[in-house]
Amino acid sequence: MEEERSVKLCRKCNVVKDLHNDYYKAGKGFQKYCIPCHNEKRFEYPHTYKYEKRPKGFSKLPEETRKNILYDVKVRINYKEIAEKYNIKYQTLLCWKRKGLIV
Repeated sequence: MEEERSVKLCRKCNVVKDLHNDYYKAGKGFQKYCIPCHNEKRFEYPHTYKYEKRPKGFSKLPEETRKNILYDVKVRINYKEIAEKYNIKYQTLLCWKRKGLIV
């Protein structure tokens, strides 16, 4: 019995190549480009995404508000009054205190 050889036409370079040796596996099938063409195509993708750490919690507040809260804590104003004054939840202020953001 003759062994059937699987071949496929690369859509980029238009060359017929062996399916199992020259193509990347993609799920149950194979990629539409051969390995060299696929690797070449990968570098055409835009790599513009840059991760920026977004400010959260206390550091997200405006600088002036942060200074005022720290000053109010320093002069020993009650946390409940500070929360009402700056329209911040009381529990949030206590959480920031536990984390050491408010000293």
